[in-house]
Amino acid sequence: MQVTKKKYYDYLIPFALGLILATILLIPQFQIHTGVKLSDTQFHFNRFYDVYEQFKNHNFSYFQMNYGFGQTGRVVNAVYGPFFSYVLGFLLFITGSWFKFQILITYIVFIIGSYGMWRLSLKLKTSRITAIVVTLLFLTTGYMSSWTNSNSFSTWGAALIPYVLIQAINLVDNDKGHFNWISLGVTMAVVAQVHLLSTVLCVLALGPFFIYSLYQSENKAVLCINLSKAIAVFLVLTANVWGAFLLLYSTNHMAPTFDYPLSSTAITVGVISVWNTILDSILVIFFVQLCYVLTNFKESKFNNLFTIEGFVFLLLSSQLFPWSFIETSFPVLKSTFQFPNRLTIIAYPLLFSAIGITITKLSEKYDSRIANLSRLLMVGIIISNLSANYIFTTHRVKENPINEATVQEFVNNNISKVPEYLPIQKNMVANEIQNNGLNDINADLNKKFNKKVLSNGSLELSWQSKKREIIVLPIFIYYQSKLIFNNRRLNPNVTTIGMPFVQSEPGRNTAILSFNTPIWFTILLFISLIGWVLIIILKIFEIFLPDFRLNKFNLGQKKVGSKP
Repeated sequence: MQVTKKKYYDYLIPFALGLILATILLIPQFQIHTGVKLSDTQFHFNRFYDVYEQFKNHNFSYFQMNYGFGQTGRVVNAVYGPFFSYVLGFLLFITGSWFKFQILITYIVFIIGSYGMWRLSLKLKTSRITAIVVTLLFLTTGYMSSWTNSNSFSTWGAALIPYVLIQAINLVDNDKGHFNWISLGVTMAVVAQVHLLSTVLCVLALGPFFIYSLYQSENKAVLCINLSKAIAVFLVLTANVWGAFLLLYSTNHMAPTFDYPLSSTAITVGVISVWNTILDSILVIFFVQLCYVLTNFKESKFNNLFTIEGFVFLLLSSQLFPWSFIETSFPVLKSTFQFPNRLTIIAYPLLFSAIGITITKLSEKYDSRIANLSRLLMVGIIISNLSANYIFTTHRVKENPINEATVQEFVNNNISKVPEYLPIQKNMVANEIQNNGLNDINADLNKKFNKKVLSNGSLELSWQSKKREIIVLPIFIYYQSKLIFNNRRLNPNVTTIGMPFVQSEPGRNTAILSFNTPIWFTILLFISLIGWVLIIILKIFEIFLPDFRLNKFNLGQKKVGSKP
């Protein structure tokens, strides 16, 4: 009975923590009862809007986006969290409004992050009271707390990192090379379907744990074989992701993202802990944590691993690291990596978890009043950070509301200025792409064309011309694109950013844009879908049939909560 109660509380507590924190930060939005347009809102919500229209019109197109991004036929979702885009697009379809959608996904991301950090803390044998404090610290710091004032998609990566670190513990705490390779493969695949760059960071985070595990393992061959199995599971479940990159990047010159000076996007000390700043009080407790580990190095291998790796990532994310030299030597990082502060999505859960271990050890070794004092100090930090985040979010919400009259403008217009994933014809930086015609795709240009999405997923443009003239169509041509102009196949010349030239005839003209998907990618897509269906079925069996466990395939695996 006692075990059942604990299991019940272990679900209820993190759910309540995520719910409460999300509600507090959503109060400014509840007050004005409207959606908000923040730093990354327009880009991501256009992705979901496209899927929303696909569900609404029962008209699906995996690569070519016919509704979002100004109805220009761009490819975005296929290479940016494809399956997750469909999940969130479906939620938008269910909720039916931007306001309800923003509220719903805010609750979802906070609950996911809360539950993951809670389970990670318990996995490390942290007391439940300490786990509550650590979870609240996690939710009010960095990218997690930034969601309601930026809509940065790195927040979703940050929410999933604790689940990856649970797998890291399994790598180290294994029995002669055995660990749950299915769970590792599935966890990494989920991250890849949500936010690809976070997947790269997760691999970096797992690296030291694997090296340590390999060093201590009594059966290195079994460990490597099981890791290979996890990679195979990952490749199957993400076949649609790497398949899309292989298809597009091998045949098209894809536009880069905006350049950002790495030295200016590293974290600094501030009065609020968001994506690019950190509280000085948090730095102090991190420093105290490092001192404790250095003076008690033999006490806990996980405290050592989490603290040292956490500090390495924290240093790399900060302006203490020579990012000016790095960006000069490797300028490509300015458009591919962009923000060193992204490394905090690894550093924070590592260091907060380590602090939880330390408090638990202090409680065991000394008077519990020391642990209580430590927790009380952190509660003060949580309240201070939450208050600052609330004020900042209130300001952002009041400055950037989306009322009903501007929803279509929010969806369709200025987003065309975003250069990511365009089929450019030569090497250009993002600002160059805008100056070479991307800024011309606006509401005025689109008004000249009637756009209609056909049942087969093609996009039809029609317009009237008074004379024969050469014009540029507000759509984009990829290597796989097919353009039918006035009932004949056309292989048009294109602008430097991939917009086609056509010679219109007097009277009515039509152009139909479609995307030819090769059979090999269709096979990869179905492989990925079937893989996810099988994983979901197996998980359902595991939940409802007590005698059935995925770890039957992982002999020697230790369960969550095993002693480090």
